[in-house]
Amino acid sequence: MKKLILGSFVALLLVLTSCTAQRKPVQNVIYLIGDGMGFGAVSSLLLSESEVTGFEMAPVIGLNETCSANNYVTDSPAGGTALATGTRTCNGYMGVDPQGQQLESILKKAQQWNKKTGIVVNTVLTEATPGAFYAGVKKRSESYRIAEQFVESGVDVAIGSGLSAFINRPDSVDLTASLIEKGYDVYLDWKSVLQTTSQRFVGILPMSDVHRRNKPSTQSAGAADGAEVCLAARLAASQDDAGADTTVLSEPNEYLAKAVKKALSVLEKDSPDGFFLMVESAIIDGYGHNNDSEGMIEEMQEFNQTLKALVAYVQEHPNTLLVVTADHETGGTSVAYKSHEVGETVPLQLSFSTKGHTGTVVPVFAYGAGAEAFAGIMKNTDIPKRIENLIK
Repeated sequence: MKKLILGSFVALLLVLTSCTAQRKPVQNVIYLIGDGMGFGAVSSLLLSESEVTGFEMAPVIGLNETCSANNYVTDSPAGGTALATGTRTCNGYMGVDPQGQQLESILKKAQQWNKKTGIVVNTVLTEATPGAFYAGVKKRSESYRIAEQFVESGVDVAIGSGLSAFINRPDSVDLTASLIEKGYDVYLDWKSVLQTTSQRFVGILPMSDVHRRNKPSTQSAGAADGAEVCLAARLAASQDDAGADTTVLSEPNEYLAKAVKKALSVLEKDSPDGFFLMVESAIIDGYGHNNDSEGMIEEMQEFNQTLKALVAYVQEHPNTLLVVTADHETGGTSVAYKSHEVGETVPLQLSFSTKGHTGTVVPVFAYGAGAEAFAGIMKNTDIPKRIENLIK
């Protein structure tokens, strides 16, 4: 009997050792955050898409408790801070603890481990969720200060919107000039971002380029945001004078997936220690706040474009971990009751219980190397800690 037990124990150890040996090391991390994306938002995609979605490709699914330090219902700054730093803070705070002390994000730690880093968002680069990965303020409205901290963030590539915080400033400082002094190429139009071969750049685009529901200005994209006063715009103008083609190829309904692909092409090059890329699909939250059923469904379909592209990337790069979750749920979003004949296809309709955030748990989907660490129920603060344990 003892020999049988010992033999079984040895066999179990061999299996565990084999599993450990076969487990792919985590070199690269892609952290995809859907702002306000709860189960209702995910359901809206699953029920409106006839093809297999990126969510259905996830080998590991978990649950994320989204509380802040002082409320069962978090706001975006506190929610982003928990996902970025592994510490819960008070609603309204971004990147600092409840005492106002600066926290260190998983992005900053990745830089310490010699990983290249990037941020891609379909909102302004100084918004709550991306800001939590590099800034520290007690009010999300401190966009001018957040922009200053972005200049010091050390990211290798960033693509988003929000030029005003960098140039239309009370101190009259041109932060695009500061970025250029630090060795960045700075682009203000979508085509320049797509065509650049730079390995260190920031794209600060008009919102009309990054989201389909923002109408382009009748002015030029740069002038509409005050770009005529900044160094980056003057450099672009000099290229214009030299005959460069600066036609804006705005594809806002495809922006996020293509921007992510561009960022990955930069981060994966000459990066022996890997990379960390944070991506936010921010506008899901807005449709929840507005109780906009049609907008939510369209936004989730666009989210799926990005997600499927990232899943494909992970499948081609087995040392990459992809974690997908939300900072909170918005709108109390659910699928509305609507009867129909058997076999009949009718448009999906969502229902909403609030125009604010809720404190319900949100899903976590994990793919690739280390994905098994994200199964089960976890706090929002657990996610960056588990990422850290896998890559440090």
